[in-house]
Amino acid sequence: MAEEKLSRDFKINLIKSVFNKDEFDSLMAKCGPYELAEVEAFLWDAALYVGKDEKGKALQREAITSKMVPTMDYWRAQLCGEPVDTCRGRSCFVSHPVCASNKLRGQIEVIRQCFERRKQRSEQREDALLMLMMFHVNEHHFAAGGLYDTERKPVTTVGSRVLDGETLAKVVNGMNWAVSAAPKAETYESELLVGEGKLTVHMRRIVFDGRELYMVLCTSSNEDSETLSKIFKRLENGIIRIYRRDQVIE
Repeated sequence: MAEEKLSRDFKINLIKSVFNKDEFDSLMAKCGPYELAEVEAFLWDAALYVGKDEKGKALQREAITSKMVPTMDYWRAQLCGEPVDTCRGRSCFVSHPVCASNKLRGQIEVIRQCFERRKQRSEQREDALLMLMMFHVNEHHFAAGGLYDTERKPVTTVGSRVLDGETLAKVVNGMNWAVSAAPKAETYESELLVGEGKLTVHMRRIVFDGRELYMVLCTSSNEDSETLSKIFKRLENGIIRIYRRDQVIE
């Protein structure tokens, strides 16, 4: 059986609904086990990007898993006749899809609550912007991305999850420097050398509701300009709608 893949629109809707349990549950009700497994992986990435513990420190994976029902306990509660190892893998996705889906939904809800705990709307906006940028960077295999204010200070920055820590720091620092050195223009591009690799920093200005911000994507040096323009437009629409507080993202 082929694994189902989440569409771009579906992933964006996850960002929209993660702060609203009713909307989120409605979205999850449409998912089978393969889709739920992808949802869980996507939200793990997001939670570890934006999550904070009670002391304001970066959230660790163990702090989330400690709140989940252990696999052994779930398996026993179902009076399951299959070996417990099947509950840890994907074999039940086909043989027992309802049970597998229920287990995944429980785990996903624990992750979702990491976002819901941040009640202030300003914090929710920060999380949503970070998740939006994270999605576009990883979906399109960019090196990094960011949103900057009129003083060229970062509102949020995200690096590709495939980069190691040292390379990621160099890319984000280089992107920050390129933006701070850029003239105040509608668009701007600058080369960025990281080791032997050559990247391009692309900047686009957006103005809405009396607010001025700068979107930035750090891509390979041969990125297709037409495709990049479409991605910037989607990113712009998402940023504007997040700031307008309806949190509907395109």
